[in-house]
Amino acid sequence: MPHILIDYSSGANEVVDMARLVEAVHRTARSSGHFAPNVVRTLARGAHYSLVADENPLNQFVQITIRMAPGRSREVRKAFSQAVFDAASTTVPEAWSRGRFALRVDVTESDPELSSQRNLLPKASE
Repeated sequence: MPHILIDYSSGANEVVDMARLVEAVHRTARSSGHFAPNVVRTLARGAHYSLVADENPLNQFVQITIRMAPGRSREVRKAFSQAVFDAASTTVPEAWSRGRFALRVDVTESDPELSSQRNLLPKASE
């Protein structure tokens, strides 16, 4: 872990380059030094239907949820959340300049006793 989910309101992909956003967030996680390179997973998914704030169709919202294994201090989680927010922010200048845009990053911890997995992904680029 971390598993990073980028959810976005309908139409947000018209003002945000989602491929660039995913790349920036993913590379920030991989280069943070907090995780093995083969455990970082990042995906973006758009909402087919959404309403944001006062329901104006120009309103856009991007929510980044980071789920990670427990054991990191609050300070590390906070710094990592801020690093992801900063990386994401650099990829959305058009959305910021248009206004009517919101970006949020949240970190949650998973419970290893309640998950099952098998990871055969390489530990380094091979």
